Amino acid sequence: MSDKLALLLEKMTPQEQAEVETFAAYLITRKTLRNPKHLADDISIQELTNLVVSAGGFDWLTAEGEDIYALEDGKAVEWPTP
Repeated sequence: MSDKLALLLEKMTPQEQAEVETFAAYLITRKTLRNPKHLADDISIQELTNLVVSAGGFDWLTAEGEDIYALEDGKAVEWPTP
């Protein structure tokens, strides 16, 4: 790994580092495909879903720190009367 890349990775948060790792895995996997332009057509929706889930790119959605709002937050929408 280059010194510049190592320095950039050190400045990233763990979440950003995970995104870079996921993208690097994608780049490596893309080389093995016959025709990368038609990735969505070459695999089933289920296979694509499994790939997305296993990559971990959306793990932050279930992180405890992301659930910061409650039903009691904010106020009800008041629609203007005509």
